[in-house]
Amino acid sequence: MTSVPGGLRRSVAGAEGGDAWLQALPDLVVRAVERWQLVLGPPFEDGMAAWTAPVRTSTGVAAVLKISYPHLEARYEAAALRAWAGSGAVRILDAHAGDWALLLARCTPGGSLREARPDGLEQVRIGAELMQRMAAREVPAGAPFPALERVAAGLADLASERIERFVGSAPIPLDRGLLEHGVDLLRTLPLDAPRVGLAHGDLNPGNILRDGSGGAARWVAIDPKAVFGDLAWDPWPLITQVGDWTAAVTPAVELVARTRLLADLTGLDPARVAAWSTARGVESALWAASRGWWTGFRGADGDLARARAWANAATMLGAG
Repeated sequence: MTSVPGGLRRSVAGAEGGDAWLQALPDLVVRAVERWQLVLGPPFEDGMAAWTAPVRTSTGVAAVLKISYPHLEARYEAAALRAWAGSGAVRILDAHAGDWALLLARCTPGGSLREARPDGLEQVRIGAELMQRMAAREVPAGAPFPALERVAAGLADLASERIERFVGSAPIPLDRGLLEHGVDLLRTLPLDAPRVGLAHGDLNPGNILRDGSGGAARWVAIDPKAVFGDLAWDPWPLITQVGDWTAAVTPAVELVARTRLLADLTGLDPARVAAWSTARGVESALWAASRGWWTGFRGADGDLARARAWANAATMLGAG
């Protein structure tokens, strides 16, 4: 019988098609094991939108079986990993689109950058190097990735609706000016991107894993939510989620230092990075509000405070 981690069950149950997917999951696992002739281990406990487990192939190769709850952000994961071909990201061994199943190279020891906890600037440096390696890969002609301009426009429409729904009735203060500024950035930033490519979309420190040991050790990215467009879209989750920069006397100054380091390593415009981070922070806050998460872990209040710090950093960096 297939064990389903509690976090995954809570995340998916009640979502559109989620209960049916959970019911079908044991059969999906059996089909994958038979298709790829796998020896299956117990599932990993983390993950909120996919069931994952260590496996070995019939030739003894250590791998990971991943079966995703069907959702838009996961649709292009296999194509993105194939495009990067192991450069900065985990290698894909095989995929079955109909079952939303991936067979991935296993990262060993596999600890995340979040767990390793080097200082914030070192974490930014590691993530920036992965961005560079992924950006250096040429995206095949006709690749299916969604355009960032379209994705951002959709997010802006949702954010605008949520502003009207929540401003004036929310249980916490909402800064309409900041929220509307974020929406405006979502609509305008994609229109004049100086450098475009295949962006990971969710390069947070939990999605960067250690692979190998000694001189062969490297970091690799997992779980892309790939879009094609302005590469300055990508740094927000990395810079925002490493180290406790919010405890600094002036948080925006710490963000400026991190952003300049990343820009030096990637060639991205630091002002655009900060502007995108403001926009994504606002969108994240409004998404949290739509779930009723106003305070605490992942609450809208924290997202808004971070978005405000990013807006201040963008001003310091000369964003228009």
